[in-house]
Amino acid sequence: MAFFSAKNAGLAFMILAVVEAIVAVLMIVLSFMDIEDLKKYSTAYFIIVAVGALIAACLYFTFGKKVRDGEISNKIDILAQYVKIVGIVTIVGGICGAIAEAVGLDEVSFGAALGGAVISIILGLIIMFIASKINDGKQTTGDKIIWIILLVLFVLLIIAAVGEIITIIGAPVGICDLIIYVFMLTLLVDPEVKSEMNM
Repeated sequence: MAFFSAKNAGLAFMILAVVEAIVAVLMIVLSFMDIEDLKKYSTAYFIIVAVGALIAACLYFTFGKKVRDGEISNKIDILAQYVKIVGIVTIVGGICGAIAEAVGLDEVSFGAALGGAVISIILGLIIMFIASKINDGKQTTGDKIIWIILLVLFVLLIIAAVGEIITIIGAPVGICDLIIYVFMLTLLVDPEVKSEMNM
């Protein structure tokens, strides 16, 4: 399983971050172009969504570099940090998406946009709470439940990544996703991590 190593997983995170940053910049460029299908979106919409994507890209790139360089090497810490970043990105993406819809789409009400932001914030906080429980040094029943949830999620994400690869067009991103999720799954089933999560 050397292919699914911390070094390669870190590189995969960095590649995905760069791709996301490029997509964010392209979104801004497209907002200034006269494209019929995009006329319902304002320039502000694309810029705000792009800002959220760029923040996510920076977080994933920094995390990937630390994993690749060995700055974060403890298995349980890598897993917890990854889940924490997912929580942060969920919050940032939800807030930016809601603001973008509120100011950039005429047909979306402020209440609907606010509701979407609140849901994202709550979900993100739950994910971050889960992350904090992963490496808190305590072995509880809650850890077992979190371990099982993560196991199911990573298996589903691996299947989704394989699906991306099969589409050919999404193959580069799918390969990076596959490396990341298999790596995370190997961390999860590692005896050391299982012991720390009361499994």
